[in-house]
Amino acid sequence: MSQIRYYDQPEELRDPVVVVAFGGWNDAADSATTAIKFLVDRWSPEKIAEIDAEEFFVFTETRPTVKYVDGAQRSISWPDNQFFAHTDPELTHDVILFLGTEPQLKWKTFSAAFIEICQKFHASEVVFLEHYWRMFRTH
Repeated sequence: MSQIRYYDQPEELRDPVVVVAFGGWNDAADSATTAIKFLVDRWSPEKIAEIDAEEFFVFTETRPTVKYVDGAQRSISWPDNQFFAHTDPELTHDVILFLGTEPQLKWKTFSAAFIEICQKFHASEVVFLEHYWRMFRTH
């Protein structure tokens, strides 16, 4: 698929478990994405793939952000969807972390790209992190 970009491939992963966090409505207080960002910072995993955002977002709703680098040069940050691989001989399975922004368009195409990446790395399981809040009555 043209929406997928692969990076240097890791050695064969051991039945990796994919842990997924989407930013968006189901990520209350950024709890899921913060958990994945923590693991990315802690483990320094290798970036193995990403799904290009161009086809999946309405950029008037999910705008790219601009930030200054070194106080002078501007850098544009687009919504992204990245996969990172972590290997640890002490774990039974290797881990693929997915950190992304929930798409606004072409869910079928996005899902097919996501599944293709999971299949390429022979994922044994996919676990979605999310947080939701609901009210209920006790009476």
